[in-house]
Amino acid sequence: MRLLNRVCGVAVLLNSLHLAHAIQHFSAISLAEGMHGPALWAGIAAGVLVGIFSFLGGGLLLRRNS
Repeated sequence: MRLLNRVCGVAVLLNSLHLAHAIQHFSAISLAEGMHGPALWAGIAAGVLVGIFSFLGGGLLLRRNS
């Protein structure tokens, strides 16, 4: 069970890093193309919030049975 928690924790952390890269890529392209507005910023804020919670969850999975 400890091995499964560690594997899942690493997978969640890698997924969080991929989400951060996707948010950065999306915001760079959309801002360069002139797409501004509350929907864009709300989407970026929601993505950042999900990324933070995901990163914390991955850390807790790794920390659980250490």
